[in-house]
Parts: sequence; structure tokens; C-alpha cells
Amino acid sequence: MQLRPHQEKAIEMCRASIKMGMNRPVIAATTSFGKTITAAQLMKNCQDKGKIGWFFCDRIKLVEQTIKTFKAMGIDFGVRQADHELRNPNSTVQICSVQTVQAMVDTHQGRLPDMDFVIVDECHIQHKLIRRIAEEFNSVPMIGLSATPYSKGLGTIYNNLIVPITAMDLLKMDYLCPVRYYGGAHVDLSKIGSSDRNSYRDKDLVEATDRDCVKLTGGIIKNWLALAEDSQTIAFSPSQDHSKFLVNEFNKAGIKAMHIDCYTDTEEREELFRGHDAGEFKILSCSRLLNTGYDAPQVRCLIDCFPTKSITTYVQRLGRIMRTSQGKDYSIYLDHAGNFEKFGRAEEVVPDALHDGESAHDERELTNETKEKKEAKSSECPQCFQMMKGVKCLSCGYVIPMSKQMEDDGTMLEEIEDTGSKANKVTSKEDKEAFLAELRLHGKSKGYKDGWASNQYREKFGVWPNKIQKVLVHAVSQETKGWLQHQNIKRAKSR
Repeated sequence: MQLRPHQEKAIEMCRASIKMGMNRPVIAATTSFGKTITAAQLMKNCQDKGKIGWFFCDRIKLVEQTIKTFKAMGIDFGVRQADHELRNPNSTVQICSVQTVQAMVDTHQGRLPDMDFVIVDECHIQHKLIRRIAEEFNSVPMIGLSATPYSKGLGTIYNNLIVPITAMDLLKMDYLCPVRYYGGAHVDLSKIGSSDRNSYRDKDLVEATDRDCVKLTGGIIKNWLALAEDSQTIAFSPSQDHSKFLVNEFNKAGIKAMHIDCYTDTEEREELFRGHDAGEFKILSCSRLLNTGYDAPQVRCLIDCFPTKSITTYVQRLGRIMRTSQGKDYSIYLDHAGNFEKFGRAEEVVPDALHDGESAHDERELTNETKEKKEAKSSECPQCFQMMKGVKCLSCGYVIPMSKQMEDDGTMLEEIEDTGSKANKVTSKEDKEAFLAELRLHGKSKGYKDGWASNQYREKFGVWPNKIQKVLVHAVSQETKGWLQHQNIKRAKSR
């Protein structure tokens, strides 16, 4: 199995980190990075040297995915996951679930097995077992893998953050599917309480949403019909009750939808996944379940009506629709939660640091984000008529009911465009039409997908060519050829 350049780069960066004495690096492996293949190569190198390697997974589904990749790489391994049929304690490489190894350690009076090398998948989930291994085997190299390495205190286990490639670079290299973001009408988040810097108060969200299910859901269905292009869709709701209500309303509107949650038994859950993958119904709705460990590349649309302050949650959700698939030129994000307003484009978020366990934990401060908080708008108190900011009037103590902020006012979502592009502002409509036509002509001659020209247009102007009319051209101008050549050079250098 041939590694991609960024996967080879990740391995070289890990080696360099370990040589410099930082033997606990985290590889920031965004969606479609190919982290399991990278890990398999690292484990194969370990096995070839006669060393003992352990690969830790957080979920059973990830164990099965890892098994397939390790088999393809020709690795001799055993599996430590309950009574798995591939159990082989004599193999020098072990694929295991954290929970199974913890149980194994508990039955052996707390003694840890021998290890020369450790890889931890989804390392932002900090299990007690992993922390203990890090403490007792402090000279053993331990590599963490995560698309969202923002959890509190992660830097107390690992000591180096490695970013071999960004999501934007993967997007430019066609390893990720571009996303069209739609936003506008959403909950007034300034009126909802917070548990901490990274999360809203669940009780507030649930109560407000449940009270206004009918109004909320009407706007969601209306926008899906107008914007989702009849795509396979997943949806996130603030509560299971809202998800069930949403599903019921979609079905009433003639759009087949199903609900799934943590209480859905394994057999039924797999049947729902299979049916959705096969297109037997359009919308699979949940509250949180699909946020991690769910990979269905053909899913093209995401309905998000679950506000979050966590950049981890936001990036993970968007990752569900950013995998490439045949015939999928772009994905669609319908934001009914105001999440885009806080975080921007998910592909532009880049990990910048690991949390040290001591400073205040704000996930956004661990990324390249520099957005300033917007000042709360002033409004007139309906009780004492004084001007107030936020949810509470300081003059009379009146608190705005949550339900008032959850109403659907009939507003349609609009595509969010990067209007800051200088080229977009100064180029005439005629020149844009000619440029797009020349891109299409060039792409056709090269056998590229239909969406290639649109992606290149967005690369130059920062927006999709939604309002650009098709015109006929017979040749590609030298100016367009020069621009394409420049893009190829940039792409080559990024690799």
C-alpha cells in the first residue's frame, strides 16, 4: 500500500520529534488524512525491528477498521478486544480496545504488558489507562492520532504537536470534498447559558428547543427542500426528542427520515446505517451519536440545529460530509445553529497548541483562530422599557424567555461567501464568465470531473460560481493557462 506524501512526512516528523527527545508527539490528522494507514506503516516498522507495538482504539468499530488496514499492510498482529477470533497474544503487534486492555490489567493485579512502542487513536479522549502507560513507560515512544487535539490537559500526556498537512491543503489536492455553507436565521445564542468556555448549558438548549419544535422544524424542512438538492443527509439536534420530532415532520412532508441514538441496539443501528447508505431513506437524524466514528462518504448534506461552543464538535460534524465520493463534487452545510458565525469554515481551522493542563481551557485558543467576540446587541426591556444587553435587564431583573429566541421567522438560509477576495471585487462579470468557461474547456480536455472548474473558480475568487452564466469559448487564453500553471506550482511546493 503506497503512502501519500503527507503520510510519509508525518512519519518523518515523528522520527525527528523522538530524536529530539519529544517522544510523545500528536499527529494532527484531519479528515481524509489516512491516519490508520500512517499508523500501520509505523507499526510495520516497529515489527520489522523485532519490537513490541500496541495500537489502542477507543471503539469496537475502529478496531475492525484497523484490522482491515493492518491486513492490507501485511502486518502479523493479534487483537485484544473481548473474545475476538483474531486473538493472538504471541504477536509482537496488538490491535486493542482501551476497555479490554484495562480489564486485562485489572485481572492481573494491575500489571501492564510489555511495550516498546504505542500508538493511541482518537488520543483527545484521555483514558486513565493511557495516562498510566505514559507515566510508567516514560521512555517508550507514544504517538497520538487526532483530528481535534483540543481536549483539556492533552499536553500533560503528549509533548509535541505535529501538523503534516492542513485541511485546506488536502482540499486543494482533492483529498477532501469542498463544502457550501448556508447560514443566516438561527438561535440568538447570547440568550443561552454556558457551562464553561467550550459548551452551552444542555438544559437550556433542550428546554428551549422542545418548547418550540414546531416553529423550528418548519424552517429546517423548508430550507432542506430548497437547498439540499435531494442529497443523503445527516442531522444533529439539541435533544433526542427534537430529533424524533424532526424525523416525524420530515416523514409527514414526504421525505423519509429515521432517528438513531445511543439506545438503539447494535443490530438495529447497523441496519439503519446500511439502509441510509443504500439510499432507502434520505435523512438520518440524531442528537450526538453520529459526531464521531461515523464514516459514510456518500453523505452530502448536514443539517445542524445543535448550537455548540466546542470547536472539536464543530470540526468533527463537518468531517462527516467532507469525505470524497464518486459523483460528489461538493457538500452542503445547513447551519440553523449559528455555529459558522463562531468558527468559520471548518477546513480553515488548524491546531496550534496542546493544552498545558494549567491555563484556562478554551479550545479556540489552541487553534489559528483570531476572531473577536461580537458585542451583545442592545434592546428595549419589555417590562421596564430600559435599554438592556444580553439575556437579563439590570434595571428590573427581567430575563428573556428562551423560547423567544428559538422561533422560526421564515428566513431562508443564504450561502456564505468569502467576499473578501480582491479578485472577486475587481473582476468584471464578463471576465468571470469567460474564465469559468475556459476552465470548463480545459477540464473537459483533461477528463476532469464536472466540479473541477467550479473548485478552481472558487480558488481564485473565494466564492462559488452560482450566479455566473455559461458562455461559449473556443480556446483557453494565455492568462488562464498562466493562472493554472501558477496553481500547479503552488500545489507542488505544498507537497
